[in-house]
Amino acid sequence: MIRSGLYIFILMALLIQSCTKELNVKDAGFEKSFRIAKEKYGRENYTDALTDLNRIILNYGGENGIDSVQFMIAKSHYHLSEYYSSSFEFIRLTENFPESKLVEESYYNDAECYYNLSPRYTLDQTETGKAISKYQLYLDLFPEGIFVNEVSLRITELREKLARKEFEAGNLYLKLDQPRAAKVYFSEVIDKYYDTSYYPASLEKISQAYLEMEDEYNYQIFMAKFNELKNKDVR
Repeated sequence: MIRSGLYIFILMALLIQSCTKELNVKDAGFEKSFRIAKEKYGRENYTDALTDLNRIILNYGGENGIDSVQFMIAKSHYHLSEYYSSSFEFIRLTENFPESKLVEESYYNDAECYYNLSPRYTLDQTETGKAISKYQLYLDLFPEGIFVNEVSLRITELREKLARKEFEAGNLYLKLDQPRAAKVYFSEVIDKYYDTSYYPASLEKISQAYLEMEDEYNYQIFMAKFNELKNKDVR
């Protein structure tokens, strides 16, 4: 009987605590509710912070400063490595609060989400392409933005990854004595990723592929380009 009474007491206490927590967010007002959520965020308690922040959006959607709540929702997902959700929330901010001072940072962070989703070069590179597109959108919108240098470095890094994928595929086909297939991949690097470190090697490798195909004309053309580039580097 005593155990049963104690069990009921504990359940009631937990219920009251749960209701009180909800009331603190729902009825305490925007400022206090946001302060509670920010404290949880600051303690890296992102899951609980998200619960409160989403409740604030629902109850105080018209308040000044609600864009900061939206931004913190996106950042919470980001810290939890929930990059698709984070991207969605950053884009929501740019669409719902186009005049917000947080718009530029949201575009940048949206791209960062896809940077984190970009896999190693051997895997499908769809997300890498999306990341580059999102970084390029940031540069188009904010050509003198505060993240321009970081974005330029990211684009260079991701283009290197894409070039490597094509180059390594070409290399593999050369080793398998399939120069026609190899040529396709080296051409991709030469045409699309001429600004990467894989461009010179691709000129040399495609020359080798043409030589194995007994195509003397194209062999000479690409070897000449490779030698010209090599001589420039020596100077």
